[in-house]
Amino acid sequence: MAHSNHQSPGVSPPPLPHSTHPAFTIHRLTHTKSGYRDACADIAYAVHSLNDPNTNIITPQPHPNPATEIDWSFPDTRRGILAAIAAGANTIWANTCLFADHPLTTVSLPPSTKLIANPPRVVHAVDDKAFTNKLLQRHGFSIPKSWLLEGDSGRSIELLSQLIYDLPYPVIVKPVRGRGSEGVQLIDGFVSMLDTLDDLFKTYDVLLIEEFLEGEEGTVTVVPDGQGRFVALPIVQRFGQVAGVMPWNGHVPVTTNSTVLPVGEEDLWHRAAKIECQKAAELLKLTSITRIDIRRKDENGGKFFLFDVNPKPNLTGTGRPGRDSQDSLCAMAAREFGWEYPALVRKCIDAAYPLKEARAIEPPEAVTGSLDNFTVWERWG
Repeated sequence: MAHSNHQSPGVSPPPLPHSTHPAFTIHRLTHTKSGYRDACADIAYAVHSLNDPNTNIITPQPHPNPATEIDWSFPDTRRGILAAIAAGANTIWANTCLFADHPLTTVSLPPSTKLIANPPRVVHAVDDKAFTNKLLQRHGFSIPKSWLLEGDSGRSIELLSQLIYDLPYPVIVKPVRGRGSEGVQLIDGFVSMLDTLDDLFKTYDVLLIEEFLEGEEGTVTVVPDGQGRFVALPIVQRFGQVAGVMPWNGHVPVTTNSTVLPVGEEDLWHRAAKIECQKAAELLKLTSITRIDIRRKDENGGKFFLFDVNPKPNLTGTGRPGRDSQDSLCAMAAREFGWEYPALVRKCIDAAYPLKEARAIEPPEAVTGSLDNFTVWERWG
């Protein structure tokens, strides 16, 4: 992939550190237009701002332009990974969507290579919302009442109607795999549900239906503490939902529809939710920064339910020219905790995990069948 060497007038890149140990590189997603390039550039620029003589970052361009995102990260392909290692990297920050057979799990790399990301096989499993919700429910976590519906080309519309007629509308329908609010819809009645399912099954094979949580929405960022456990950062409260769903941050910056809740203003349910998020990350065998979305069922208060675990959260942050309003939810929480964006990046680097060990980590065993609060409708034709 070609990279631009153009430098914007009046903008000089920060000086590159000269130490070569540790030396890490950032890898971006290649099969989408954005590919997380913005966060990759933000992270790399933040490392430069640390002025740490013991940390060196390897970039595709020797003098990356702060305004040119693609200058700062390698593709997450076999060729991109090997190019970074050949350039001297010994630690890979996989700011990309990992999965069980990702090149990071198959390409031959030096045994000392480290990974900044959650284990690929664990990410692949946790990205399946049905897998995650069922596992958490089995272990006593607070999860919305759910129904799993698998598409069937020979389906009977009469049987489908019987299954969904008595759902406690309004409900949320979402694909079991997907990023952010992609494909997520609030459905207010039986007829709308029939139309929505007919449309969504043209794209997705399996859908998850959840009871709608009407109360306060928030998100909890958890960070490894270096001792095998996680630290929960302050809760970021979300508002400005559109039809019950938060808009994608590519359309609306999270800094305009989110605010950090000071620890001193938390109630007992906020504190309980943070503890649940810490324990959930440990149960799921996560090893890196993760974000978990929570919401109350009742507008008047009460406990929170965990409704989405994101093992590859957005990590954009301020620092690069023109990025003053681009803090991610994780960066907002970290700042309230006392970590400016470069300090959050430093914490992620400190949690780097031996790649050989990360490759070997298997996800928890899947929970099969239905649970008291999770109904599986695998085939209905």
